[in-house]
Amino acid sequence: MGKNILGIFSFLIFFLCQSMNAQGPVQQKLDTITIASFGTGKYIKTFPKTIKVIQIKTLESAGIESLDDLLNLIAGIDVRTRGSKGVQSDLSIRGGNFDQVVILLNGIKVNHPQTGHHNLDLPVDISMIDRIEILEGASGQNFGVNAYSGAINIITKNPETKQAHSALKAGQFGYLKTDFDLAHSLKKMAVYNGFTYQRSDGYLANDSINNTDFYSIKDFIHIRYTDDTFPVDLQAGYHQKDFGANSFYTSKYPWQYEKTRGYFANISSRFGKKIHWQPVLFYKLHFDEFQLFRESVYHYRNGYYIHDKDTAQYAPHIYYPGHNYHKTQQWGGKIQGNFSSKWGYTYLNIALRNEKIWSNKLGKDLIKPIVINDRAAYTKSDERTYLEVLLNQSKTWGKLELGIGANVLYEKQFDWQFNGGGYISYRQNHWTHYINVSTASRLPTFTDLYYQGPANIGNPDLQPETAITYEAGSKFFNAHNAITASIFLRQSNNTIDWIKYQPADKWQPQNLTRLQTFGIELSAIHRFKKGILKKISFSYAYLNMTKDRDVYFISKYVLDYLKHKANLLLTHHFFFDTEMTWTTVYKNRNGQYLDFKDGQYQLFDYQPYWLVNMKWSKQLKRTRLGLSIENVLNVTYNDLSYIKMPGRWIIFEIDYKIK
Repeated sequence: MGKNILGIFSFLIFFLCQSMNAQGPVQQKLDTITIASFGTGKYIKTFPKTIKVIQIKTLESAGIESLDDLLNLIAGIDVRTRGSKGVQSDLSIRGGNFDQVVILLNGIKVNHPQTGHHNLDLPVDISMIDRIEILEGASGQNFGVNAYSGAINIITKNPETKQAHSALKAGQFGYLKTDFDLAHSLKKMAVYNGFTYQRSDGYLANDSINNTDFYSIKDFIHIRYTDDTFPVDLQAGYHQKDFGANSFYTSKYPWQYEKTRGYFANISSRFGKKIHWQPVLFYKLHFDEFQLFRESVYHYRNGYYIHDKDTAQYAPHIYYPGHNYHKTQQWGGKIQGNFSSKWGYTYLNIALRNEKIWSNKLGKDLIKPIVINDRAAYTKSDERTYLEVLLNQSKTWGKLELGIGANVLYEKQFDWQFNGGGYISYRQNHWTHYINVSTASRLPTFTDLYYQGPANIGNPDLQPETAITYEAGSKFFNAHNAITASIFLRQSNNTIDWIKYQPADKWQPQNLTRLQTFGIELSAIHRFKKGILKKISFSYAYLNMTKDRDVYFISKYVLDYLKHKANLLLTHHFFFDTEMTWTTVYKNRNGQYLDFKDGQYQLFDYQPYWLVNMKWSKQLKRTRLGLSIENVLNVTYNDLSYIKMPGRWIIFEIDYKIK
């Protein structure tokens, strides 16, 4: 399989090289796309790391339903979905796990301190996003703590771009989605507001247990006041999501259910001429209720949860005590500054962050419980505050550029953490060649430290995990083509993974011995100036991970990485002035997973699979009609352990836009 993929890639490279002198208008030239994540405003073609920028407007015809679908188009990203349409997914980069990626919303870190399972639980929908910037590889000197394997910055639509947009989608399994957003200006004030409602009856309609229904709402507002002296940006959002978590965390209990809701707000300004300063304050609040036995099925009666004649219990006479409740709060601020001098470009970021949790499962015992309802109370809590200082310096001499950076963090429990890195790049014509070395660290989540459950044991003695990554790569960009190739080696210490030594044991997080990850990534994009084809893109990633001690254990997250992943996207004209987009992904995963079969846990190998999606669309002035077919071939597959994923799913769409 690997030889076939490399053969396809070689053909694409040859084909694209024949058309590198193509000229003609495109929505935005590939070699002029800029990135905003690093306080540099550099062009993507010259940035000395593997970075992708996905512009949403270029994928309107690709059948993208959620942020998960979008990120799944990148070969270096592993999106492991537990449910459909963005219900819940684990996101990792280059063989890391879901806690090792920094997620930013308009430059603000929004990683969840309870668990990385909630990192994508955000108040923005795909319809509210302008573009996404993805940096692959350890990036402690760019983003500080938790940028262990990469970073993703989600940038919402510009409130100063006047627009009005509404969309309605409906399809199988009772699926319904409505989007509304509006941006308008009045003198110095510009306002953007986006709202989304989404629901489904669940995709396991023919199964005895269809615990895959969901509904969610998201609302996001961005207010910008433009002033020469004191400009202000205010952003706020709310999200709520209830979903059937069909066997999400253990196949022994299929009637799991979860409710989450959250609030987000930040305010920022800009000032200074020679030194450009940007102060930012933010606040984030999140509530999580997890039901191991869904209460609409197992009704509460006199201290027990009962479904017909079945009483919810872990084992004979060990009864389910009730749901898990978690409340997390994050607040903080940062000030970042940048300036140019004879020494080059300097970027400084000083940040203070507080993270706190109240829970009936996670943390240290509270002296006085906090009542949640008539059946539950927060009995535990924990809190941490850390200060980060980040400094980067770069200097250009003609076609050569050098850069170094460092990050220092202090947190009382985990003491001092130091990260840094450097790069050298050489640019000539449309090419950029680079070598970089970066380190990063990741703090344990509150779930890592404390979670106790029927199949899990926390570990309060965990230490931060650290990694150093070596990377070399080349990029070619012109108006119509983008070709990138990179090779990297990551050496990890104290890697945190949930493991067990026998199937009957409980999962427990531990700092593993040294891990080594080797990888290769290739990608190519070509936009056609005329003819039946409009755009083709291909990407491929290969990973191999080894540990330095030959000790057998069952890994829940770290060792079941994607060994091979290939993506192909093709957009072409169709009859009657319509357009079709095909996306396909191939995944071949390393490792095994546990499933509860015949009254006991058993190990199963992951099976490789191909997925093909298709979307047909027709543009009628301001209205676009669409028909999407997900999983065209109706493939049976699972992304994360035993969890069943949808088969073929047909969705109709009508989209109306005013500019």
